[in-house]
Amino acid sequence: MNSGKLKERELILKLAKEKKTCRDIAGILGTSKSKVSFWINRYKKTGSLADKPKPGRPTPLTKHDLEEIKTLLRAKLMNAKTKKSGFLTKEVLALIEEKARKRYTMRHTERIMHKIGLSLTTPRVSHIRKDEKAQDKFRDEFKKNLNRNIWAFR
Repeated sequence: MNSGKLKERELILKLAKEKKTCRDIAGILGTSKSKVSFWINRYKKTGSLADKPKPGRPTPLTKHDLEEIKTLLRAKLMNAKTKKSGFLTKEVLALIEEKARKRYTMRHTERIMHKIGLSLTTPRVSHIRKDEKAQDKFRDEFKKNLNRNIWAFR
């Protein structure tokens, strides 16, 4: 757990033991009154300040499998002699299905990619014949002639 969260929760309990009200504690810490009362009540019920485990089915991929997928993707990226840098989700999906012997959706594959530290980047299209000077000139002319709301009806 994030140590900052834990320290804030411990401070809430410490101030509560000093007979401060939830409203006072919230004002001191700069947080909401509901958050303060939630953690005081949670501690009274469970005796713990830790987060509850997240619900949902655990993935069949172990940490070892995820690390192996990550190293395979890095090796594939380093060996690529093309200008393409990155992976398509479909390519990673095929690799994961091969490893796990289980079918995944594209969205779940994106979650797994995020979990192993990959970020989703989208290529930006740039026309080969674009003229930077013409674009700058258009922007300047557009700004000069802009004396009314461009979304207004005539």
